[in-house]
Amino acid sequence: MATTYKTPGVYIEEIVKFPPSVAQVETAIPAFIGYTEKAKEKEEDLTETLHMDPKRITSMLEYEVHFGFPQKETALGITITEVDGEKSITVTEPVEDEKSPFLMYYAMQMYFANGGGPCYVVSVNTYADAIANNSSTPVQFNDLTDGLNTLEKEDEPTLLLFPDATSLANEADFYNLYNNALAQCKKMQDRFSIIDTYTDDEDVEMNEPEGVRNLITSDIDEKKYGAVYFPYLKTILDYHYDEDALEITHNTNQPVLLSDTNDLLTNIADAQAAMTGLVTTLTTEDTALQAMTAGDALANSSTITNALTPIVESLSAIVEDTNTIVSNAHTAAANSNEDAVVSDAATAAADALAVVVEDSSTIATLITSLETHLTTIQEAANGTAVKTESANAVLALATVDAMIDAVEALITPPVITAITNAQAVDPDSGNLDGFKLSAIKDMDSATYNNIKTAINNLPLELPPSSAMAGVYARVDNDRGVWKAPANVSVKYTVKPSQKITNDIQDRLNVDTTAGKSINAIRTFTGKGTLVWGSRTLAGNDKEWRYVPVRRFFNMAEESIKKATEQFVFEPNDRNTWVRVKAMINNFLTLQWRAGALAGPTPDKAFYVNVGLGETMTANDVLDGKMIIEIGMAVVRPAEFIILRFSHKMQEA
Repeated sequence: MATTYKTPGVYIEEIVKFPPSVAQVETAIPAFIGYTEKAKEKEEDLTETLHMDPKRITSMLEYEVHFGFPQKETALGITITEVDGEKSITVTEPVEDEKSPFLMYYAMQMYFANGGGPCYVVSVNTYADAIANNSSTPVQFNDLTDGLNTLEKEDEPTLLLFPDATSLANEADFYNLYNNALAQCKKMQDRFSIIDTYTDDEDVEMNEPEGVRNLITSDIDEKKYGAVYFPYLKTILDYHYDEDALEITHNTNQPVLLSDTNDLLTNIADAQAAMTGLVTTLTTEDTALQAMTAGDALANSSTITNALTPIVESLSAIVEDTNTIVSNAHTAAANSNEDAVVSDAATAAADALAVVVEDSSTIATLITSLETHLTTIQEAANGTAVKTESANAVLALATVDAMIDAVEALITPPVITAITNAQAVDPDSGNLDGFKLSAIKDMDSATYNNIKTAINNLPLELPPSSAMAGVYARVDNDRGVWKAPANVSVKYTVKPSQKITNDIQDRLNVDTTAGKSINAIRTFTGKGTLVWGSRTLAGNDKEWRYVPVRRFFNMAEESIKKATEQFVFEPNDRNTWVRVKAMINNFLTLQWRAGALAGPTPDKAFYVNVGLGETMTANDVLDGKMIIEIGMAVVRPAEFIILRFSHKMQEA
């Protein structure tokens, strides 16, 4: 403002009547520190990298553009159990050593699903480079610590998370990482740590030396800047997996086919021995018959009949038995062919038995013919038939020759070999056993789609911190940072990995020894999965026990700090003090009206003091210090609602 006017004219002077305002800073801007598939500002730029460079994003799409997708699982267990042609599919999670240790992508999904908005991502390394550096334990304490240190240079983040930390080699590294995060929160005074547990075992975390209560810091000035949540969550998220790497185990048990094949081999072996003897007998009889004259044949008809009758009976029994076996085995082969994919065992058995059926039919025809001829010979001997003796002999000989040929065909080695090979096939290995998932897409599309559905139905288990970051953001946007992020639903969750009862939560919520509270996530009938706790690690501290109190102070301190920066180097006098006081009073009045501060009137809810003789001495003024004292009565959650009932005496 000019104080001396040298040129004649009209001058306008604007006099400041209103104090400046305090703009509330964002309260739920989490920073996710971990491993990503890639870290690029632009896909086509191979030189510009986001490695160890905090990147602000606002959506899952942005994350995928800059940081990619999750590492694909290669060890999901796929088992097909087939009984009588009916397939049931079971999919299991990979064992711990074979499971992908990188959870950043899934954590981001949970964050945005639960109401998250803007956030920061710090990529400490890519999957490929991390595995190349240390294939056994690719998630390293030093990598995550470096990412945390990098984040110290950023002003906006207010929440700290480590989605991949549960894959660290041991509990000491895990909790020391969070101790470093709490130390940074204490130093910066503008951020808060959401802490997972290394395991989802309640006894370990509360009682064992490697649990959270023994390994997390006991410094009260650090504990108040963090909150622990337990247990892990079974989510509805889908695993990303490599179809070319997932191998199928196909177990099938076809008891009818296996039993019939075994019986058939036994019968064929017995038949082979019997047939060998029969061939010898028939050959002998054939030779004798050929040497006989018609008269001899007629004279010896009884002998011939007696020799051939047992042969007829034996062959009849073998034919009947074989036909039964053939019928049963064909039924079993048909059952195994339900999906148009015939097992090697069924195919071999069906081919072999088809030959047996054909030979059995031939033998059956010959037996019928032979019985007729035997009857004719007997009748001729009794003088009741009108046939020449020579004609009867020729018919008998022809029948015997045909029977010899049929018996030799029946015991042909290829038949027995085929059935032996069928039996050698493992009855517990189905036609899809050992195939990769991608290979059966065109071979058996129905089973392929059923397997994919089963994989998608497998609940992906995650630590709760990322979901809680989304809950914090949702509650802050809906109500305000002063509202406890508790008694609210956790979305995209099937259920917690552990069922928490009141007795268990008693021990989680109140730690009489060190005051380290753990917030429970619980399932309630008819309500689903709810966050059922809102305590910081400083659970026994009256000032900083509750998460919303700590986070409201973070917000107020940071907002007022940024607003008062404009007064740096302003005259340290009453005029400045009045403006600063009015500015802060206006801000806190708005917070009181919103419900963040407790008290029937503003003067009961907060106070702001500044001035010489009030908050400063003359020496403070000479030293250039403007000291402002602010007190706030922040609302606290009603953690325990106590209803007292009593009998009222009848008065009339």
